[in-house]
Amino acid sequence: MEMTASKAALLAVCLFFAMGPAVADVGTIPGDLDGNKVVSDEEMEAAEGNGSITSEELEEIRHIHEEYPRTIIDTKGREVTIYKPVETVGCTISQHLETLRTLQVPLDLVVIADHTSGHYSYFSDFSDIPSLGHFHDPDAEAIVQANPDLLIVHPGSGGGRFGAFYEPFMEKMEGTGITVACLACSRPDIYSEEVEKLGVLFEREEEAAKFLDFYEGVLGTVEERTGNLTEEERPKVYCESDRYKTSDNNIDPIEMAGGRFIFDLGQTAEIDPEAVVSANPDVIIRLLSEEDPDEKMAEDTANAEAIIQEIMDRQELANVNAVKNGEVYLVASPLWTYLPYSGCRHFIGVAYAAKILHPELFEDFDPKAIHHRYLTEFQGLDYDLEEKGVFVYPEP
Repeated sequence: MEMTASKAALLAVCLFFAMGPAVADVGTIPGDLDGNKVVSDEEMEAAEGNGSITSEELEEIRHIHEEYPRTIIDTKGREVTIYKPVETVGCTISQHLETLRTLQVPLDLVVIADHTSGHYSYFSDFSDIPSLGHFHDPDAEAIVQANPDLLIVHPGSGGGRFGAFYEPFMEKMEGTGITVACLACSRPDIYSEEVEKLGVLFEREEEAAKFLDFYEGVLGTVEERTGNLTEEERPKVYCESDRYKTSDNNIDPIEMAGGRFIFDLGQTAEIDPEAVVSANPDVIIRLLSEEDPDEKMAEDTANAEAIIQEIMDRQELANVNAVKNGEVYLVASPLWTYLPYSGCRHFIGVAYAAKILHPELFEDFDPKAIHHRYLTEFQGLDYDLEEKGVFVYPEP
């Protein structure tokens, strides 16, 4: 008598579970009998007809049958597929941790992370997680030992160590059995789509949609109010991360906020002071990345004041509009994009920059309230910005 597919699957599942958990649990997808990592309709039917598995096991198989596999295209254009819920994850930069926290992914899923997670107060919840080193020189051996279900890798950028690490590292990951997704979580131009993709991988689509409604709402308000400004209506802005050191990475946030960045460098560079004088910026923003701003008390502004005063006292800038009009500000790097301590709060930096550059357009706009909501609602932190943190000085 010919055996139907469903009967064959039922027989297979009986034999599978009869072998015991030691065999069933090793390198398998629960309920998958033919080794293709997918629980088919026939395999689901077979599991439902088997009386030797527990209700919890059956529910797990049903969930995998209904929700998996899940596939995304990562930032490197690679197809990434997972076949069951992610139970352990590794993160190569702190922005991955921050984004997972936004999506309410349980912290205990993170089994290895980059070295900054143990040094920055903002990530104190992750301080006990084993380190994989720096994102551009990750410790492949430590990662293999941790053996996460999913490893989120920064896709690399530019030249030098920030671009050269990627290919050799990916070669080391070949054959380890670790699924790798390349996502930056640090670039404003692709952050929304990367949040959506992580939402898919971790079954956090609703959390991703809720956050993106907030995130894109903030940026959308800024765009709505500044998008039609003429070139002349956009203040000229000079940003530096150290004395006369700037970067083309400042262009996007300044332009998003309704300003004009005075240099087009194509790189991070030392600037001739006379070039700043000649450009005559209306606003100067000093980016502070030398300290942990989340660790400071809100009234501890002495260092910020000293940095602002140093710029105001530069003799060569005495006749620059920004100095003459007192339009010199400090912005801490967590609200920016590319510096130490920078993270996923770049949209808050854009909100502050918009208020600095166009106070008349953003009179009803409260960047501190936006920041507070992000910290408490989406990061789940007990954080009062009236008491803790120095992020923008002076506040617009």
